[in-house]
Amino acid sequence: MMRFLRYSFLWFCVATPSLCCAQQKEDWQPITQEDLRIKEVPGDPGAAAIQLYYANYIDDSTQTEFEYRRIKILTEKGKKWADVEIPVRTGLSIKDLKARTIKPDGSIVDFSGKPFEKTILKGHGIKLLVKAFALPDVGVGSIVECKYKQVYESDFTSDNWVIQHNLFTVKEEFTFKPYDGGLRGRYFYEQGARLAWVGRSITKEQQPRMEKNNNAQLELHNVPGFEPEEHMPPEKNYQAAVHFFYINPEIKTTDGYWEFVGKRWYELFERFIGDHKETKQAAMEAIGNESDPEKKLRKLYVRAQQIRNLSYERERSEEERQKEKLKANEGVAEIIKRGYGDKWDVVLAFVGMARAAGFDASVLVVSNREEEFFSKEVLSTRQLDSLIADVKVNGKDVYLDPGTKFCPFWLVRWMSTSTQALKPDKKTPTFISIPAGMVDKAITRRSVNATVDAEGSLKADLVIKFEGTEALERRLAAAQTDEAGRKKEMEDEVKSWLSDTAVVKMLDAQGWEETNEPLSLHFSIEVAGYASSAGKRLVVPSYLFRVKQKDAFAHADRKYPVYFPYAFSEIDSINIAFPADRTMESAPQNQDAGLPFASYRNVTTVQGNHLVTQRVLELNGIYFPVTKYSDVKAFFNKVQAGDEQQAVLHVEGTSSAQKGN
Repeated sequence: MMRFLRYSFLWFCVATPSLCCAQQKEDWQPITQEDLRIKEVPGDPGAAAIQLYYANYIDDSTQTEFEYRRIKILTEKGKKWADVEIPVRTGLSIKDLKARTIKPDGSIVDFSGKPFEKTILKGHGIKLLVKAFALPDVGVGSIVECKYKQVYESDFTSDNWVIQHNLFTVKEEFTFKPYDGGLRGRYFYEQGARLAWVGRSITKEQQPRMEKNNNAQLELHNVPGFEPEEHMPPEKNYQAAVHFFYINPEIKTTDGYWEFVGKRWYELFERFIGDHKETKQAAMEAIGNESDPEKKLRKLYVRAQQIRNLSYERERSEEERQKEKLKANEGVAEIIKRGYGDKWDVVLAFVGMARAAGFDASVLVVSNREEEFFSKEVLSTRQLDSLIADVKVNGKDVYLDPGTKFCPFWLVRWMSTSTQALKPDKKTPTFISIPAGMVDKAITRRSVNATVDAEGSLKADLVIKFEGTEALERRLAAAQTDEAGRKKEMEDEVKSWLSDTAVVKMLDAQGWEETNEPLSLHFSIEVAGYASSAGKRLVVPSYLFRVKQKDAFAHADRKYPVYFPYAFSEIDSINIAFPADRTMESAPQNQDAGLPFASYRNVTTVQGNHLVTQRVLELNGIYFPVTKYSDVKAFFNKVQAGDEQQAVLHVEGTSSAQKGN
């Protein structure tokens, strides 16, 4: 369906730009004496690094993007910028990558290695795949730079300039070359359409200017760095940026644009779903003799998810598709007959079967808040990149996500919740808000049985059960790699919860291919120096895992809202056996903390020579304005204090006087 829609209606949408102008200078910039002399950031003498130059060229005809960065290392901390990470996205390839180090004396060391792919864990539900490499011979005073071209393999390309970066930037250059006709124009470029843009957090001087060749261009100097905060909404919502799109000459207003889009989508979806005997037959076979409405709908959901979902397989070239006889579906009847389709096809097939079974079912085109929040002012359908279903059951709207592989019946993937969706309609398309997932939709259960020896080393057996969103996100990530890759990813994630000395080995995993069952993982853990000796005492932390939010709430004030991708619950049971010759001198105090949207309870008991901790943390909200920061900070400070409690053990039979030693 996605392929079909690209060629059917994208002409009235954003002609999503791609980057890199052939006319622009893509060679290395000259190294100036001024570059070599710079030793600090203006107004911020302690800054670790400065970006001397940044270029971003977009060419929407060739569907390419050129990006260039030159950064100078000012302190030892700034050497982290020598570790380059380039985001990797589906349908995008990186070409002509070059990088080098310029030493303080002006000598040059070219990067001759090969980038490797790695996954960056960024928090609940967010993982980023990057191409990573380290530049050679980097020291304080060195300049590191890299340049590369991104080639977009589909009609969806980049459509914005990011003007503000995490470093102060001395000079920036931008070009956007709009689409100029040709083959792609037959599908989504209309004669007379003009390039337009919306700026976010930009000044008058940061507005693009239109050149005689119809290119949009911009040159800036001394752009302040963007300073992100832990647990803030996606940075793109606050960084200075420009979003590009094309305006159909017949559409005069923002509301008019979305009304036009909604009506056009309605026509396309209705024609695609149709009313076919194949759809009715598939629905009746799936339902059987079931009469309960919800149970009937569940069976239809299962049937829809049995369709081979090509969106979760590797991207294939047109030649490969022909060889494998994979054709673009032009209707639900073809999806049922062929048994395959992309994620949009799966949703549309589900809606078609639900209607055939007598349900009032609609298609919703939903926005994605993973990287940026939806804005009606940006006239781009690229913001609405997923389909979900809206089905009336006993008079209530039930939102379902059959197009997401492994997604249970009762769940919508987190980035499609707490956001806007367009409901196409023949007469009056409308925007609706998709409700947030509650705390019971994302649960992590951890059970630990551990021993601590007299030297303070810990050995533990850890069983984790991920449920709902927590399971879904890990299953989707695992589907993109092999068994060894998923094993490493999970071991790395567990290591991130523990001290730096931890050794983690995954022993078993159950449920990678399930939909409704928990994902169950089994690990062995060893942590040298987990407990510390103090004279005759052994000091043992009662809670094994690190406090994830520790650094996020260290500051008294905050500039940006506090944000979590989704509500979540952590339920932990930790049993630590200590040496039999040790006696408890002091045990952690029970902890309780609560807010209208969050709760925390940590109870530790001593059972013989076992320290048993039961801990529950629930966060039933995702977005907290700055005015609520003091409440959120106080809550997580209590969580941190409770989690960092320690038990003090002493050698059994030690006298009171000896205890003081």
